[in-house]
Order: sequence, then C-alpha cells, then structure tokens
Amino acid sequence: MHVAKPNHLTPQAGFTLIELIMVIVLLGVLAATAAPRFINVSSEANTAVLKAMGGAIRSAASMVYAKSLIQGVSGSVLANIDLNGDGSPDIETRYGYPSGSRDIGISKAMEDSLATDWMWSTDYARTKFYLTNASFVHTSGLYINQVPIVATNCYLIYHHAVNAQTPATLEYVTSGC
Repeated sequence: MHVAKPNHLTPQAGFTLIELIMVIVLLGVLAATAAPRFINVSSEANTAVLKAMGGAIRSAASMVYAKSLIQGVSGSVLANIDLNGDGSPDIETRYGYPSGSRDIGISKAMEDSLATDWMWSTDYARTKFYLTNASFVHTSGLYINQVPIVATNCYLIYHHAVNAQTPATLEYVTSGC
C-alpha cells in the first residue's frame, strides 16, 4: 500500500525576524517615553518626603520656641531649655529656637523622627543643620559629615535663628531628588 504525499507545503506558524524587530523597536519607543515620566514621579515623591520632614522640623522648632517663651529664654542668644520638666536641659536654643547642633539642637527635638531613615549633620559653627534621606548616602541612623549629604543634591538646611526678630528658617535643595 502506497500513501500519497500532499503536493502543497503547510505554512509555518510564528513571527518573522522583521516582525520581531518591529515589536522590539516599538517596546523601546514606549519605554523611552514612559521612563522619564516614572523618574519624574520619583523625583516629586522624594521632594515631597523632604518637604514633609521640613514641616515636621518647623513644627518641632515652634514647639521648642513656645517652651522657651514659657521659660523666659526666648530672647537669649544661647540657652538651654528643659522640655520634659525633669530639671535638666534638653535642647540648646538660639533666640528661643533650637540651634543647628546635631547633638543637642534641632536633631534632639526631632530625635524619634530621625531614627533610621534620615542622615544629618551640621556645619562647624553649628548654625546650619543638614538633613537628607539616608538611602541617598547609603547608610542610616547616625549623623555624618555634611559633604556626603550636600553631594546628594536632595537635602534641606535648617538655619537657626540669627536674632530675636528672625525665626529659624528652612532651605531646600531638590535638584538631585
């Protein structure tokens, strides 16, 4: 018995090389247009987190100032106030607002908030307090020289009060967020 073979060839299923290249090109174009939007969202989120921490710092500084008013040292160039009523000084102030000290100034007022997610430092005169997200300097929970913080281009600076009429201020650097 003899089986006859069909005369026609069956078409092969699948994509041609040209079709695959076109799909890859199309995916590349889509990725190129979507990536900047994603990166921009990340930048905006990092900036928002930094500004939220700035709001917390501003609030803590206001609470310390209120306590310095109560204790009668809001006009002093340099003073220490007792926050918890135990009789020992807790926070160093300048004109009633927390100083820029990384040990006993604004960082002490923010102690619990800065636990592990933030990196902070001060200048040598303790007039400025630098703060950035710890993930930007790849370490956390401790203070560090301000040079790595400034290198992130995503940080805030707390400037302590310079006189009795000028409160503490915040400055944001967000070009690297």
